[in-house]
Amino acid sequence: MEIDLIPIRPALADMTDAELNALIEATYKVEQLAAGLLAWLDTTCVWELRRRVDYEHELQTFAQESRTVRALFDALVELLTGGGQKH
Repeated sequence: MEIDLIPIRPALADMTDAELNALIEATYKVEQLAAGLLAWLDTTCVWELRRRVDYEHELQTFAQESRTVRALFDALVELLTGGGQKH
């Protein structure tokens, strides 16, 4: 199933560099129960930081690992977008 990442882009754009860097750092400090989700979150924050300095590349989609991880992903999208689309 293709994931619509469009709602995430403006949410990331609203975050400061410090917030993005803190989120990246946090992905390495928590228990790696949903490693794929954490890796995607790290990559997505790096994507936004690079976009800000005019280094644009395609935002990678999230590979679903399990229903639980997918639920966490949906909750993350909802937090970032203020009630974004669920999958």
